[in-house]
Amino acid sequence: MSDAEHREQHNHGSGTFVGGDVHGGLWQVFLPPYGKKATSSDPAPAQRRPEQDDQDGDDYEGRLASMFVSAWIAASAGLAVVYAVMGRPWTDNEPAPGIAARIGVGLVAFYVCLAVAAAFFARLAQVFELWSEHCAITAAQSRGRLVARPPASMSRALAGLTAMAAVAAELLASLFGWSSFGGKVAQRAHLARLNAASNAKSARAATKRRNA
Repeated sequence: MSDAEHREQHNHGSGTFVGGDVHGGLWQVFLPPYGKKATSSDPAPAQRRPEQDDQDGDDYEGRLASMFVSAWIAASAGLAVVYAVMGRPWTDNEPAPGIAARIGVGLVAFYVCLAVAAAFFARLAQVFELWSEHCAITAAQSRGRLVARPPASMSRALAGLTAMAAVAAELLASLFGWSSFGGKVAQRAHLARLNAASNAKSARAATKRRNA
């Protein structure tokens, strides 16, 4: 198919929002993105990442700082929700807020807490994904079966942690799927989950080559 004939497809309906599209049913979020068993022909971690281009690679810059800032904002918003529910004054020199103020502040703080929590889990998934990639590269470059197995097992374990963090991010981001923020967060988590699964497959392929 030529470039002139190429058309982007945008799905509509219920499902997981990724970059403005809907990918399957919501239940598919809970399925790990593992495919068939890895073989010795699987590409090395350093030679793949088909889901990313140069522009997407910039999204990984500042991931740790973004994760800690998101955690701090989410904790602050959660504390504001607790204060609103308990009816406590915001400062020691102020009277207790009225019911209308408590409801308004509580709803806004809860909304912010969910949004920032989604961003936090997406960044956490990226961190786990990069760690799994480093372990997979170590397994691929190691010599001997006994040396390759520990980093390969660690890569697979980190891929599982990536999947859990990504699922949490995608579920929370689905609440904001109507906005560009929700689509960006869901896409970030989705790509991290796929890349981590590919890292685990490459690491397992490295141990298979050592067995041969």
